[in-house]
Amino acid sequence: MAEEQRVYLDDIYANEQCQGSVFRAVVMMAQEARFVNKQATQGYITLTKKPTTIAMYKFKEGKLSVTDKKASDRADSEMVAEPEVTSENVAQVSAAADNAFGE
Repeated sequence: MAEEQRVYLDDIYANEQCQGSVFRAVVMMAQEARFVNKQATQGYITLTKKPTTIAMYKFKEGKLSVTDKKASDRADSEMVAEPEVTSENVAQVSAAADNAFGE
């Protein structure tokens, strides 16, 4: 059981969708876990395992994919420089980070 809940570097390197990138793998699993959790809270599915466990299992089975936004698909407003994090703009930077991950 505990073995199902682990994703090893070999799993990431073998996954064509994340192209061997640990960051992409984590983003893929996090987005799937959020989706599963949202479906459960809205009453569409009943969970028997944690959303993260389900996401890791799907990743290991090769059932997750990622779609990259192309530069031509992005609005000019999204192509602005990253703001410097200060105590005054923490909420703004946090919102920008959420947008980067599809929140």
